Amino acid sequence: DTAEPSTEPTEQPSSGQGTAPAGPPLTGGEREGLKLAISRCYNVGALSSEALGVNIYVSVEMTRDGKPVINSIKLLRSENGSDAAAKQAYEAARRAIIICGNDGFDLPAEKYDHWKTVEIKFNPESMR
Repeated sequence: DTAEPSTEPTEQPSSGQGTAPAGPPLTGGEREGLKLAISRCYNVGALSSEALGVNIYVSVEMTRDGKPVINSIKLLRSENGSDAAAKQAYEAARRAIIICGNDGFDLPAEKYDHWKTVEIKFNPESMR
């Protein structure tokens, strides 16, 4: 498997009221399409051997036209490695999101509430 986006949004109600996203959730095919789009730009060749063993979870906000909001990309957590290895894996993931999202990801506009914030799991070991 490559980058493993979980395209269910993190709950971030804007007014303190827990409202559910409008519209139907993303289908498995739509989640897979986002995953493949990002993984095309995820360059694991530059990672250290330690960073190749780190799983990282990244969140990103998207504009309505499917483009990532660059300053919203955040490392949520990491598994299996040092802080330095996690930082290296995160920087590669961040570049992948920015580069492949430059023209906007192909996401259904009517489901924007479900993908305006996504959490993505990156597993470099499975991408070698």
